[in-house]
Amino acid sequence: MHPPRVSVVIPTRNSEKYLREALESILAQTFTNFEVLIVDDNSTDGTLDIIRSYADPRIAVLKGPGKGLAAALNFAYRQARGEFIARMDADDIAEATRLGKQVAFLDEHLDVGVCGTKFQQFMDGDAIHHHMENVRYTDMLMGCYIGHPTAMLRRQLFIENNLFYDESMRFSEDYDLWTRAIRVMKLGNVQEILLRYRRHTESVSIAHMDEMHRLDIGVKLRMIGYLVGDLSPADIEQVTAMLGGKSANEVARLDMLAKLMASIKYPDLCSPLELASVFHRIKPLAKDDFIRLCKDVIAEIPVFIISFNHLTYLQRSIAYFERAGFKNIHVIDNASSYPQLVEYLRASPHKVHYMGVNYKHTVLFDSLKFKKLVDSSYFILTDPDVLPVEECPFDFLYAFFDVLLSYPEKNKIGFSLKLDDLPDHYELKENVLEWEGRFYEKSKAHGSLTIYDAPVDTTFAVYRPRKEWRTSDFFSAFRMGYPYEARHLPWYRDLSKLTSEEIYYRSLDQGSSNWNGTMSAEQLHKKYGTGAASDANNASENAADVDSGEVKNSDPRAALRGTFGDTFQRRRIGELRGYFLNGRWPLLNLQTVPGESICTTLYVFGKLPLMSKTTDHRHHTYRVFGVFPVWKEDKKDVE
Repeated sequence: MHPPRVSVVIPTRNSEKYLREALESILAQTFTNFEVLIVDDNSTDGTLDIIRSYADPRIAVLKGPGKGLAAALNFAYRQARGEFIARMDADDIAEATRLGKQVAFLDEHLDVGVCGTKFQQFMDGDAIHHHMENVRYTDMLMGCYIGHPTAMLRRQLFIENNLFYDESMRFSEDYDLWTRAIRVMKLGNVQEILLRYRRHTESVSIAHMDEMHRLDIGVKLRMIGYLVGDLSPADIEQVTAMLGGKSANEVARLDMLAKLMASIKYPDLCSPLELASVFHRIKPLAKDDFIRLCKDVIAEIPVFIISFNHLTYLQRSIAYFERAGFKNIHVIDNASSYPQLVEYLRASPHKVHYMGVNYKHTVLFDSLKFKKLVDSSYFILTDPDVLPVEECPFDFLYAFFDVLLSYPEKNKIGFSLKLDDLPDHYELKENVLEWEGRFYEKSKAHGSLTIYDAPVDTTFAVYRPRKEWRTSDFFSAFRMGYPYEARHLPWYRDLSKLTSEEIYYRSLDQGSSNWNGTMSAEQLHKKYGTGAASDANNASENAADVDSGEVKNSDPRAALRGTFGDTFQRRRIGELRGYFLNGRWPLLNLQTVPGESICTTLYVFGKLPLMSKTTDHRHHTYRVFGVFPVWKEDKKDVE
């Protein structure tokens, strides 16, 4: 008999109150190639009777060693036969697609050894735990970002590296295990809520909070000790105070942090700036101290300007960076043919990367030429037609880094785009205001600054190294508020008075960017599936049928179509677009999740996945029920 792909491990000890609901949620999984190992630690209630009531041959009961949770889990992990081990608590509820989606994630991310999921807390509150997709060493220094009851791990990898729970730890045993595992493997999370976590007064996280906090500090100290080498007793005392935000002597704190940053032995696990970001988030550093710690990275940061047949914009952009004191300026030219631009690039004192084809605005990520740098370095990327306003300080990078290091869930931070001075002669002014205005609705204060939780494409932003991205969502970003604003220069031109350069550009533009100012707000809404355009279309269609209170369509089927349309409305609500019953309840819907790959899923009732299509730079992959791959094709074969 072939071993199962997944061994689901459920520890129990007097778990009769919620066990049946937890077990039913596992037995109802859409992915069925699993065994269930229930390791019981001397239950005296009806737990075993509940288990025996199931005749499912996939269920096996193991008698635990009676030494606590960590020992019970170690015992079960050694008995498991599956390729993967999935953790499950006896009082939680798994979504029906949990196992299948985690298996698919691990199949597609072979360097990930532990896979968790987002999860929703219930009973005591209803918080959603948004754990990042790519968990870094620094994330684990801030806290445990793999939910224990959501975890799925590669069994053989853990055995080969002798990765088992520390049985001397009464609590935080999972946190300790994951922080040792991340030394030899990656940790990740499926970006869907696949488990409901029951939080109640008997939960360990509530009943033993103080002891868990003490153990967590010990885990973090061991992480730093591994990263930089042995810590002396005096170092341990100082770092412990820093981790608790209690250091009163700022000079001593800064000296210790500089020492730790200089002593890192495993920079691939945690770069000096990442380590600085941990202590900066715990207790913010003064601006001068922050600049002192970051100056070496900022001085060397490369600036990439994307170029395609626009000389005037490129000249202004390069002139700005030169005035601001940047030394490492690069131009990526997407096979431009505008004669004056070609001549200018030949004489440029800066590094020019000549591309053989037009990669469009994602050239830095699509061309393998830049992969090593993008994966390992901080960098600036900008289109040539975005220019900071006059009020913006030249030392804007320090403010950008301050925010970026304070919010590790974001991949980049860019300028907000100025909207209050668009000229009336710009024909698409109202379209721009309608489209861009919505990105400044979610603001928050960062010290004395305002920042906006809003996407950034390639306009003008500072990026963290791709290996440090916490999500595959390319657009995950903040925008800075005033005075860190920029103008999108095409919005200030007169479309009735185009220069010869602009006419040349437009004749060869392949529509790679929305920022050339030629797309209407309606087209932008349609392209990105936002609701305003479809709502406007519905309104205009309805208005077209009515004239002075009379229905103009004489077709007798119109009334039937109207009734059908009223009942089954085609619209968008949140992330779902498609048909809704009475405009409220989802029936048949599509959800698209962008990122390095784009996944579109067809849902019934907005919840049950029927078919999904995942597109990356090479393939289209189709899955039934969003889990089982049934067809893969090369994009070049289709295109």
